[in-house]
Amino acid sequence: MSTLDSGLTARLAARTETVRTVLWRLLFGDRVGLALFLTGLCFFGLYWRMGIYITDGSAIANTLVNVADGRVVLTEVPYGSGLEAPGTYVGNDGPVGRNYGIVVLAVPVFYALQGLGAVFDLGVVLIGVWSLALVGAVTTVGRLVEREWVVVGGSALAVVAFVANVAFATPVDPGLYPILALQIVGMLAAVLSGVFCYRLVACLHGRRIGVAAGTAVVLATPVAFWAALLKRHSFTVLCIAAALYALARSRTADEHSETRRFRALASVPVALLAWIHAAEALLLFAPLVVVDFATADRNDRRTLAVIAGTFALSLVPFFLTNLLVSGNPVEPPRMLPSYSASAGLDLSGGGGGGAVLDIPIPIVGGLVRIALRFVSLLGEGVVVAFTDPVRLHRVFLRGGYLSSVAFRDGYQAIRLTVLESAPILAGFAAAPVAAGLWIRRRGRTALGSSLRSPTGVVDTVALASGLLFVFLFLPRLPVHAQVTVRYLHPLYLLGVYGLARVPAIRSAVTTHWRTTGLAYGGTVLIGGQLVVIVLAAIDAGLGEAVQFHALLALAAATSLAAWAVVRTLSDTVPERAGAALVSVTAGAGTIFVLLSGIEYFAYAGEFALPVVRWLSAALPLA
Repeated sequence: MSTLDSGLTARLAARTETVRTVLWRLLFGDRVGLALFLTGLCFFGLYWRMGIYITDGSAIANTLVNVADGRVVLTEVPYGSGLEAPGTYVGNDGPVGRNYGIVVLAVPVFYALQGLGAVFDLGVVLIGVWSLALVGAVTTVGRLVEREWVVVGGSALAVVAFVANVAFATPVDPGLYPILALQIVGMLAAVLSGVFCYRLVACLHGRRIGVAAGTAVVLATPVAFWAALLKRHSFTVLCIAAALYALARSRTADEHSETRRFRALASVPVALLAWIHAAEALLLFAPLVVVDFATADRNDRRTLAVIAGTFALSLVPFFLTNLLVSGNPVEPPRMLPSYSASAGLDLSGGGGGGAVLDIPIPIVGGLVRIALRFVSLLGEGVVVAFTDPVRLHRVFLRGGYLSSVAFRDGYQAIRLTVLESAPILAGFAAAPVAAGLWIRRRGRTALGSSLRSPTGVVDTVALASGLLFVFLFLPRLPVHAQVTVRYLHPLYLLGVYGLARVPAIRSAVTTHWRTTGLAYGGTVLIGGQLVVIVLAAIDAGLGEAVQFHALLALAAATSLAAWAVVRTLSDTVPERAGAALVSVTAGAGTIFVLLSGIEYFAYAGEFALPVVRWLSAALPLA
């Protein structure tokens, strides 16, 4: 009996180790990925507010409550305006929600929170988890850089933070558990977006620039802003990052079996995105399929069968959910009539910013009509992009106060453009110059082979997908409740990837990585204090504070863009200056994320870390 027990124990241990290894490789890849993951979670925790920020967040919270009880129909609606909340639809058997893909992922977290809350003080548990994540982050980073003082000092800081936060901890209302579950999976999606960006760039250009790219996504872009705000955007970015990474691995693999496996895996994030937002999944699916099959070395029957089978299997949750909700496996919730308004198809998912797209759909011939309308919308976006420069300027460059938008934002100019939200993307201005120089030096004949290379394949899919997002949503922008143009959220990930592909930027960061790190730290620690002092001195309101960040970002972005272009044209321009400018623009993005979370929009709920609550009250800002 003992021999049998020991054999079972050994097999169980072996299988557990296998599962752990698979999950490790799937999610993190290596210790650097783990370090980035833990660091990102600690960063998000600094401004994590336990509440609903945008009104349509109540719809997804209501959906989670009902799904956790085993039903897709909304019979219990404790949040917001109940069934009148944006994002509620008329389903096959009654009112239903949307974003069921996110909700299903959040259900286990919700159950875990209920179990922990029944035994322990959940507020203390959350503080403890954050503190352990900090210990894990500093330990992993310290061992990677071989600096023991980082491990010791960081661990001591985590202990002090735990004690200080527990001293001010208050009980967490069980009514917040569904919201917390959704926020946790949102933060996990956001930080994993950075991890996959790191792995993608490291796969193509090396670990050092990969770390910089992943860190930028997590700390210096609006990906961090929306991480815990009950929106789908973090999941959209994660699915795109994972798909691009799998595509890159399929082109760098040494064996055909590995190539086949990663080509199939690239379809899985697309299916997950379809489960969350079918229209956005199409924006990724179309270029991915076309480019993948057009540039693949082999498209034999076995490969096609594996890819098709994997994709079909991955779509099963999407089909089942639609069948339960609408009675039609290909009709997602967003195609159903709105419960509180006229029937329509909301491809935008932007309840907080209004329904961007509203398309009636008959059951018969619905798929054809959707496809035609979808193409029509993209065509409209193309026309707007080439004929409305004012709109492009207001969406991408400078926003300011727009009365048509501000009156629904409390008459505050709290809307930023893409560049104002992520000034680090200004370095991408050198990309067309670098591409032109490359073609002039190597000739157009080399362009075809370059497009079939791993970088060329990923570049093409990234560029095409980004343009499709712009074309779909541009005609409806700018709108209110955006803050950072959240409908174009994938552009921040794709922009950072594109930035890493610019030779001048890549060389500056990898060669002068110490300068990059020091300049970033100085910008956040010192520059952040200067921003607080200036805003306090001028007694800025909310809109004024946000626009101050906008102007600061544009100033830094202009400097980086100028350096990147000139450096691309001439090697005489100091490279170290570029590394510093990249860090300054990244730091400007981080400062806005921190102050917006800790101070500007702190009304959205109580902070998970009580000490931050005290800091927010102490800051003399908006």
